[in-house]
Amino acid sequence: MDVIAVDDDAAGLELLTMVLESAGHRVRTSADVAGGLRLIADGPAPAAVVTDLLMGVDRDGGYRLISKIRADPAHDSVAVVALTGVTSADDLVRARAAGADACLSKPIDVAAFLTILIEVSSARSRSAAG
Repeated sequence: MDVIAVDDDAAGLELLTMVLESAGHRVRTSADVAGGLRLIADGPAPAAVVTDLLMGVDRDGGYRLISKIRADPAHDSVAVVALTGVTSADDLVRARAAGADACLSKPIDVAAFLTILIEVSSARSRSAAG
């Protein structure tokens, strides 16, 4: 599966890339929202985007990225998994409201993360095709 990973923390992005690649996924990465959006626009369209929520100076980058993906009907088939190191009920509600298919706390349970990624990607793909 083609996955775009977005995280402004270099170590976190490297770890996420290793996890995804070790599971056989093709990964393109960006350290910011603008770069993530460019990767999506330049194609090919990914099956999923995995993004940190608290990015950028205002710490709202992940929410903006999710909202921009969901605002474009051309990306209806793209699943979005949000990751956050600071989990509050508000974070989870905001991520879902922005359009995330799943929101997971860091550090992630790798097996659960990979299962959820496949599940939400499959569901998005079926929904967009139907």
